[in-house]
Amino acid sequence: MAQSNDRPLRFIDIGANLTDSMYQGIYGNSKKHEPDLDQVINRAFQAGLDKIIITAGTHHETVQALELCTNHENLYTTCGYHPTRCNEFNDSNENEILHQMKELIEKNSEKIVAIGEFGLDYERTQFCDIDQQKRYFEFQLKHLIVLNKPLFLHNRAASKDLYDILYKYRDQITAGGVIHSFDGTLDEALQFIQLGYFIGINGCSMKTQTNLDVIKQLPLENILVETDAPWCGIKQSHASNSHVKTQLTTEMVKKEKWIAGKMIKDRNEPCTIIQICEVIHSIRGKQESFDELCEKIYLNTKRLFFSAQ
Repeated sequence: MAQSNDRPLRFIDIGANLTDSMYQGIYGNSKKHEPDLDQVINRAFQAGLDKIIITAGTHHETVQALELCTNHENLYTTCGYHPTRCNEFNDSNENEILHQMKELIEKNSEKIVAIGEFGLDYERTQFCDIDQQKRYFEFQLKHLIVLNKPLFLHNRAASKDLYDILYKYRDQITAGGVIHSFDGTLDEALQFIQLGYFIGINGCSMKTQTNLDVIKQLPLENILVETDAPWCGIKQSHASNSHVKTQLTTEMVKKEKWIAGKMIKDRNEPCTIIQICEVIHSIRGKQESFDELCEKIYLNTKRLFFSAQ
């Protein structure tokens, strides 16, 4: 377990795509190695992860995630439709899909800790056009907020429309939420914070110096961390890389040369969560100790997703 001084560091990864086929050794349509998800999960818990929220973007993905959750008490998940999957809705089936989601959440209330991943993605409209995205984000929001779960929100180049819809329902949204994988401007972040939301930071949030300049100005009490694994690892080309202390490259092999117990190059894992915290700590000018920063973010996360525990 990650440790500093005499107290173990504690982390919660608020977003990891553990149902992704890469953890079954499948990349695209090609199998490169044996499934190693159990090893990935074990590495995470050995690295100080206390809990992991498995991101789901369809009903089917939530069902898959729940199967993992039954085998690991510290795994949790979400339920909702990702904006790029909104074409699965239409006039004739929308109420049936809604009923399926509500039923699944109510039956698995302890393990499904958030509504989502849902929101707006204006960078990938080839999968679902803007009007369809807005319609079914709002459809899900207005019908599922009655379940009083935090919102796990997707936002790509759509801050104004996302904010406007959240503002419209601000009085009905009582459990808060997080803007996941945030890479917007400081003004956008502060608007969401003022509306009561946390900001989720991962490797894709930290690619450029402009990104880092935004993050270092965010209030620590509004920051959560995530890996978005197997995506969004910190790369050598990223501005954040120079702030990373915990180097894991010696633990990595190419997927074609997989060995049991080794990480895969360019496939992110929850165990890298410490790197996200190291970058935040460094760019904030070490205003607090690393222990204090990690613990504050951990408690932020518990407050949003696990306040009943």
